[in-house]
Amino acid sequence: MTPTAAPAAGDNRRPLIQALEGIVGKDHVITDAEERAFFSTDVFYKPEPAELVVAPGTPEEVAAVVREATRAGMAVVARGGGMSYTAGYAPERTDTVMVDTRRLNRILEINTEDMYVVVECGVTWKQLYEALKEKGVRTPYFGPFSGMYATVGGVLSQNSIFFGSSTHGTAVESVLSLEIALADGRLVKTGSWATPHNPSPFFRTYGPDLAGIFLGDTGAMGFKVRASLRLVKTPEVALFGSYDFPDDVSMTSAMSQISREGLASECFGFDPYLLSMRMKFEGLAKDFKALGSVVKSGKTLLGGLKDAAKIAVAGRRFADDVNWAMHVIVEGRDQAVADSALKRVKAIVAQFNGTEIEPSMPKLVRAMPFAPVNRLLGPEGERWVPIHVIMPHSRAKTLLRAIDAFFNERKQLVEENKIEWGYLMTVISTNAILFEPTFFWPDSHYSLHTRMIEKAHYAKLKQFPENLKARNAMLEIRKGLARLFMEQGCVHLQIGKMYPYLEGREPETRELLQQVKDLVDPQRLVNPGSLGLR
Repeated sequence: MTPTAAPAAGDNRRPLIQALEGIVGKDHVITDAEERAFFSTDVFYKPEPAELVVAPGTPEEVAAVVREATRAGMAVVARGGGMSYTAGYAPERTDTVMVDTRRLNRILEINTEDMYVVVECGVTWKQLYEALKEKGVRTPYFGPFSGMYATVGGVLSQNSIFFGSSTHGTAVESVLSLEIALADGRLVKTGSWATPHNPSPFFRTYGPDLAGIFLGDTGAMGFKVRASLRLVKTPEVALFGSYDFPDDVSMTSAMSQISREGLASECFGFDPYLLSMRMKFEGLAKDFKALGSVVKSGKTLLGGLKDAAKIAVAGRRFADDVNWAMHVIVEGRDQAVADSALKRVKAIVAQFNGTEIEPSMPKLVRAMPFAPVNRLLGPEGERWVPIHVIMPHSRAKTLLRAIDAFFNERKQLVEENKIEWGYLMTVISTNAILFEPTFFWPDSHYSLHTRMIEKAHYAKLKQFPENLKARNAMLEIRKGLARLFMEQGCVHLQIGKMYPYLEGREPETRELLQQVKDLVDPQRLVNPGSLGLR
């Protein structure tokens, strides 16, 4: 992604800066070049920075900032926790106002009678999870791995899966109502919230689903400022299982059957390479913070201590001689329900030639779901970036072999640039499976890495020289895979400016999308390039 030069809007931004300072305060308008570069860079893309970064503190301030910026002819882009790797918030134009939404961090209502929660969209998933945990509830999807930093608004813009997704689907399926700041500064609500008569954000589809226009849009249609999400009672029992399979087809076949039967809250797996990379990260046996979380997460203190002891004894040896490793977290309203589901999981595993191993990984993952984001780099300091694809279960085997063929054709490119890669796989509700090829290569780090990774961990990592040749090879590989996935009829989350979304739509659908964009953003100033809309 190469930013375009600023159109002829004039070089003197002082009147706009003064107007924005009047809205949010002088301390929350950033013009420093280094800071603007940090806010504009994501995990993979490093474009020319936005011209201004502004941090509103209320939804009304967001609306006013957007209105003033678009009146001045500036592009406006929302940024949440900064965990994108698809140029989701990376500016396509240099004359851009980046709107940092993290000050919108208030949980406004937890309603356990009507079972919804209302938040400002700069709230992190960790913050939300911990607040709801005290009430014995959670959202159906309750966050990504990066939930320590990832915000509700960012995830609803990008869409996401992980915690809870094998039962409840993607993040946006937990949404009831939204409040959106449009390009002209209007604040609009959706669903049952959009009434002047005793409003309540408890129901999504009263008439056409207007919320859907703004979900998964990677910020192309408007700025999410408030959201209401469904609540569910936190299950009383969680059980864990880990299994070794002889090959990828056996594992994905088992995962698909577990998905179809709705047996697990999380069901995910690794190929041998990616599992070995995870084992290189310091901490499975030595991470006392994680083991302490395992103790606390046990239903009883004794049970938690037993789980922690098993993990400490197993250390990293649980992965010795493991091929394709699948992990499940099974939940139930009582022990009998959870036991029944796990018994069925084990039967499916046996059907596809899997064998049981120590479930250290799912226990650690659930005990500390929102760990520090130290895996933004490889275990030795290598650059890291994934790509992903979502497909129906019936296409998994075909796509696995297509990916193999893709890399066989590019073997020289991969080897000469010292690129290594492996798979993460996970299921989504009853009807889909996700593959996430994940890449590592020697290259220099961005300021995002130095700021977001824990300082003590970062100090141990190697520093590599800038490697533009390998970075360009990664760009070529990711573009090639994205095209392959499009041609296979697959779909994506986190579309951003990387996946060929608009190109892959039927002409009639493209036309409708363009018309919707014209309606909510007639000047095409809201995150230009996102979804392919300019």
